[in-house]
Amino acid sequence: MPNNKTQKSIISKYANQVVRQRDDYIALETPLEIRLGHSQKSFQTLAITMCSPEAVDDLVYGYLFTESIIQQSNDIVSINTFNNELGLIAEVHLKPAIAFEKFLNKRHGMVHASCGVCGKTDFDELLTYTYPTIKETKINASVIQSLPSKLNKMQKAFNKTGGLHASALFNSQGELVLLKEDIGRHNALDKLIGSAIQDGLIPLNGYIVLLSGRVSFELVHKTLMAGASTLAAIGAPSSLSIEIAKLNNMNLVGFVKANELNSYCS
Repeated sequence: MPNNKTQKSIISKYANQVVRQRDDYIALETPLEIRLGHSQKSFQTLAITMCSPEAVDDLVYGYLFTESIIQQSNDIVSINTFNNELGLIAEVHLKPAIAFEKFLNKRHGMVHASCGVCGKTDFDELLTYTYPTIKETKINASVIQSLPSKLNKMQKAFNKTGGLHASALFNSQGELVLLKEDIGRHNALDKLIGSAIQDGLIPLNGYIVLLSGRVSFELVHKTLMAGASTLAAIGAPSSLSIEIAKLNNMNLVGFVKANELNSYCS
């Protein structure tokens, strides 16, 4: 199974009316089929998502957690990921007590890399979801303003391709704890949360989650599921993301730059 996010390709570069061939790095994208089962012999398909073929186990842990299928890391007995002719398949062996069958019809078709809530049949349920209690944590604005430059320095694959989203976890002093990249913004956050689950960091009380792009409703939903008190983004939040953050006492900030930010829940 590939364990990277980029591939080298020869392109034609047009600049100043001159054409030159050059090497360039392209962000990898591949289908991932997530299958669930209570044994290592019988699995049922939960979802197919387009993702970067790296840190797939983290993606599976985070996705299953934010979909409320698992509650803790040891709910998963094992994950076997392999290639077939169409892409990647992750066969997830769950503990017998995990009743996953009721989740199999929650989504229809493919879960696209850029789309999180697309296809959900229980959207109303998400609007009234009961999240873990968040402990209010005051984070100095200067700490949050310092984060984008730290993120940029660590986004190696993005700096090569310009084609990947990132989610990062910082402590209240602005020190980097975790960083994940993916072709899809929802996948990047699931990878971050999945890694945090395995490291025993959930709930993320007192931590800052930083997103490299805009903030949609479901990115707030996933962050609330992980128990984080502060969600910051380099881009803009949507109206629904602001609404759900306010309802759940989350500190949501956007357009974070070195000398400014917008606070939406103060």
